[in-house]
Amino acid sequence: MNIWDALENWSLSQYEKDQERKRRGVASRAIQDSLLSLDEVGDLGRDGPAYIKYNPLVGVLRGVASLPDLFQLGTAAATDSLQSSLEGLGMSRNDSDRLGRDVLALTNEYPAAEIAPFAGLLDKAQEFGNMSKKMRPYLLGEKLETNPDKANLAKIGKPAAVVIDGERYSSRDVLPIKIAEEKYLKDQGIDIPDFIAYPDQDVQRAKLIAAAFENMKNAPDDPKVKAAYDALIEETLAQYKAIEDSGISFKFLREGQTDPYAATPALGYKDIVENKSLTVFPTDFGYGTDINFDPSSNPLLTPVGRIGDKENAVANDAFRIVHDVFGHMGSGNPQFRPKGEERAWLQHSRMFSPDARGAMTTETRGQNSWLNFGPYADKNLGASGADTIYADQKVGLMPDWTYDPEGMPDGLERRRLEQIIKSWER
Repeated sequence: MNIWDALENWSLSQYEKDQERKRRGVASRAIQDSLLSLDEVGDLGRDGPAYIKYNPLVGVLRGVASLPDLFQLGTAAATDSLQSSLEGLGMSRNDSDRLGRDVLALTNEYPAAEIAPFAGLLDKAQEFGNMSKKMRPYLLGEKLETNPDKANLAKIGKPAAVVIDGERYSSRDVLPIKIAEEKYLKDQGIDIPDFIAYPDQDVQRAKLIAAAFENMKNAPDDPKVKAAYDALIEETLAQYKAIEDSGISFKFLREGQTDPYAATPALGYKDIVENKSLTVFPTDFGYGTDINFDPSSNPLLTPVGRIGDKENAVANDAFRIVHDVFGHMGSGNPQFRPKGEERAWLQHSRMFSPDARGAMTTETRGQNSWLNFGPYADKNLGASGADTIYADQKVGLMPDWTYDPEGMPDGLERRRLEQIIKSWER
């Protein structure tokens, strides 16, 4: 080969290398742009719950973007799978399409032998994407995901699934609700961390709480009780305001309207996620069970103006919304039997000040313990809503230990409560 041939070959080689570098630069920019979009989804404005900020797929793609042979990757199927995972994590369709086109265009320029070492990389990224999707909260307007047991990533102590109309759905946090919850806690200066795991329900403790509720006097005029309920109402309305602009519409049942959640209240969870709507049972349709009990002095019957689509709502209407939203739906806890109600109390009680927590506990943990573990526990077990015997709407405060997730009575108080429990069993 003469010098001219050698120079020509060298020139062609340099040209090809320059073209390859340009191609890689274009793809690298596309991937970095897509990563920025994915970062925005992961950070959620950096004000969302901390666990949402962690996205395993971001790390995978960052590692991929740093490889010199990134562009010698997989197949069209793998690219499509990755796009689906990215869109499931919130990346815009335009960004994922752009990334897919760039990867495929560059892939087609390389021989199979060079691509082979990287053939499984996109599939691995897809696996991480699917895992992230199982971990992340629902966005409003999404469909509930089926087959939740394929990757059970629920919090310890909470089911990964909820059964609605015979279908098993993944029960996960609802993102706008969790963001509203975190912002409310921050604004109120409440520093109580979210649950990583829920403690098991202690049946004996629940029976003792039921007995404490039974033993509690109806004392709406007691200054301490009144102060607790005033704080409960004030904080309930603040929590309603915190969720009011979440994009969820709150509608109250009307006269003659069929209850859309009659089959199971878990349908409300499906309604919130998929339809951005929650139908609420109004207080004036049912409040208390015994016709001999007069609940008219209950502070939660105080008019508070418009709540949802109800013009003349009372405080209890607002409380029903915030308890269902923050205690049940937002935390992926659409269960309303004993364990689900205990989790709802644990979750929602975090959002109340010590001044209000006692009244909130009476209205939730106290009443539900009486319903599920009190004198009519056997009858209420498995009963429909219409056949359930509910606790009377007494206004009072139970002992301090009932506000503690692991609290228990001792000494003479415990013996008295155990006597009440024995009286139910006779």
